[in-house]
Amino acid sequence: MTVQQTRFEGLTDILREGLGSRIDPTAESFLDMFAQDCVFEAPYAPPGFIARIEGRDALERYLMVLPGLIRIDDFFDLRISEMADPDKVVLEFRGSGEGRTGAPYDQKWISVIETRNGKIVHYADYWDPCITLAATGDAVPNPEGEGFTRA
Repeated sequence: MTVQQTRFEGLTDILREGLGSRIDPTAESFLDMFAQDCVFEAPYAPPGFIARIEGRDALERYLMVLPGLIRIDDFFDLRISEMADPDKVVLEFRGSGEGRTGAPYDQKWISVIETRNGKIVHYADYWDPCITLAATGDAVPNPEGEGFTRA
């Protein structure tokens, strides 16, 4: 299975809407939106979860393990907050789905995103870890390889 075959279409759509002209219009997937040297951070990641991902290759490996933990069926309620720096934006949005425990996964994200040359170079992803833990139980994302820092 490739990242293209996982369920990130809704996230790709909401990011494309929120980032607008900041993102390369030819980016076909969520992963295509990221620069090779990107940094993806989850400052509220609970203990054991990945808190920092360095590089697009590591991000791809991380995305491969997520569908086994959480399924998100829909993203909605996008709010866009422009920043003084035109390459940065704050996006707020919601999503709903189900975790591997069968618990609902109704989450709200606040994402602080920086772009350069049509690609995401830094993505800080803020979400409620209590909701994530209820949905995943004792399972944590466990991608292989380097480029990961755990909380």
